Amino acid sequence: MRYRYRCAVCRTTSPTVPTRRAVEAERAEHRDRMHGGHIPDGEQITGPPPPTGAQLGCLAATVLVLLLLTLAHIAL
Repeated sequence: MRYRYRCAVCRTTSPTVPTRRAVEAERAEHRDRMHGGHIPDGEQITGPPPPTGAQLGCLAATVLVLLLLTLAHIAL
């Protein structure tokens, strides 16, 4: 997963970071450095989009296949 911090006041977006904790640290540093610790209006943290229906269907099918394989192995 990749996250970014966006400050609407400064019209800047951070580089992508791999974790929510890292983007929250980026946000805190920006607030302190540019806004004296205040929260700028319109700031955002963006992350990966939610999974699509097709992705969820694929995940469900994968889980079902693994479950069936496990049950077949136990039955042997």
